[in-house]
Amino acid sequence: MLIHKRKRTETDFVEPDLPITPMLDMSFQLLAFFIMTFKPAPTEGQIMLSLPKQDGGGQMGVPDPLKTDAPTHFIVRVVATDTGTIEKITLNEEGSAATKSKDLTGDVKVYQKELFELAEKLKQEKKVGKLTLEMHPKLLQDYVVQLVDVGLRAGFTDLSPVLLENKKN
Repeated sequence: MLIHKRKRTETDFVEPDLPITPMLDMSFQLLAFFIMTFKPAPTEGQIMLSLPKQDGGGQMGVPDPLKTDAPTHFIVRVVATDTGTIEKITLNEEGSAATKSKDLTGDVKVYQKELFELAEKLKQEKKVGKLTLEMHPKLLQDYVVQLVDVGLRAGFTDLSPVLLENKKN
């Protein structure tokens, strides 16, 4: 059996040559390019809502009990299922003689039809309407936006979505 022994020849240690200056130049150029071309995405669309006004305060804020042009206030209560979909929608006019609220089932189209009828009635009477949406905490955001949008399209500019307390409804 033949065994060949090769002797390794040693080579000189070679230092790698890394040109740092061109790499720094290029990295700063890339950084400048990305900073100048960056365009942040627009924020979420804004929903026009009106917050409830605080009555009282100074003499200017004292409500006049004889004032008859106060807006008609409608309260829409939306109850959600455990999955976040609409279970039931009810409509009630605040301060009306009818204490029973109108059941609009869980259908948004019925709600939309009713709001358009109310808006038309208010327009004929030359009155202003105020709409408060009492939403169940588990209601999905898609439905909240849809209900607010229907209210705005119907012509209610004074619209306030509020969260329902955790009660059994």
